Amino acid sequence: MASVDASSSVTPRCAAHPDVPAGGVCGRCGGFFCDACATWVLGAVYCTACAALPEVNYLETFRRKLWGRRDSWAWVLGFWGLVALGVGIALLGSGNTVAGGLALICSGLGVGCFFRQRWARRMLPVLAVGLGVAGLVREGTALLIPALLLFGLAITLHQDPRHKLFFREPIPDAVLLRLWDRYENNPLARLGLMFGLYGVVLPVLAPVAVGLGVVALRRVNPQARPPIGRGGQALAALGLGLGSLVLWGGFFWPRLSALARELFTAG
Repeated sequence: MASVDASSSVTPRCAAHPDVPAGGVCGRCGGFFCDACATWVLGAVYCTACAALPEVNYLETFRRKLWGRRDSWAWVLGFWGLVALGVGIALLGSGNTVAGGLALICSGLGVGCFFRQRWARRMLPVLAVGLGVAGLVREGTALLIPALLLFGLAITLHQDPRHKLFFREPIPDAVLLRLWDRYENNPLARLGLMFGLYGVVLPVLAPVAVGLGVVALRRVNPQARPPIGRGGQALAALGLGLGSLVLWGGFFWPRLSALARELFTAG
């Protein structure tokens, strides 16, 4: 009887439900949890408390960060909506009612998209098709070009995942992961790569690229939560920065200095 009590006393128990035997171990804190407390997040299992942490469910945290928040397209549409409003008023004042009314319609759609009005977003392709039909009926190409541009813009907006989050539309986790990787995953590496490319032409930016590349490379940790990657971009930034310094310091700068001396001597 004593042996039975001893064996049962060492049986792992759920931290939240001590009367229930444990069914697993949390991948973050190492605590025991039962089957009811097991929570799967991005391919790993955690206890209920750890699963609710922002760094564990980082995709959901990222989704909430962008949920309903205006993206660059919303600001662009809002700006051009105001421009179209001024143009429409001016055209109506000059007596051009057709073009003025069309400009006011475009203004309403642009401003409506800025304020997250779903009807405005849905009407963009309708307006584009209407302009195209009007252009075909009138046998004029003046309306076909803006119709094609507006239709392409409407398709882009309806497919852009960032714009969907602004309109509070759900997107698949795989798409959200790519969006997170673009905006949140080690942004210094991407910035360093940009400075490295510019440093080939402007050598003053090369040391900045080297510094950003070093910092970004030190941050790379695929095992972190959330994972920190872009090691390739960090190495590219470091290589471009150092290469630009060597190129300018050993090849271009001596020749430019010699050329400048010759010009001043000849003068």
